[in-house]
Amino acid sequence: MIWRGEVYHVDLGQPVGREPAFRRPAVVVSVDILNNGPGGLVVVVPITTAGYGLRSHIELEPASSGLDHTSYARCDQLRVVSIERLSSRQGMLSPEQMQAIDQALRFVLDL
Repeated sequence: MIWRGEVYHVDLGQPVGREPAFRRPAVVVSVDILNNGPGGLVVVVPITTAGYGLRSHIELEPASSGLDHTSYARCDQLRVVSIERLSSRQGMLSPEQMQAIDQALRFVLDL
């Protein structure tokens, strides 16, 4: 089962332009019913250790997230990926961290 808020290592493949790429952590942001449905796809937000102070970049402390360092969820770089691209589960973000990501996603998507 794949749950919203879980952090996985994801293979994002080769980059085009300034896309996030290669194998990196990402947080699942799609709703659980879709994450575990027949489509086999999830929406993820890539995570990086480089922060640029943008409103769409949410700082994540290691704690229960399973991350090794302070990192940043890049909410401006949403990706839809096959669940086959997910490898090891790293951890789970806190409700407060997910609330901050949700707020950034509303900003990015103008919701």
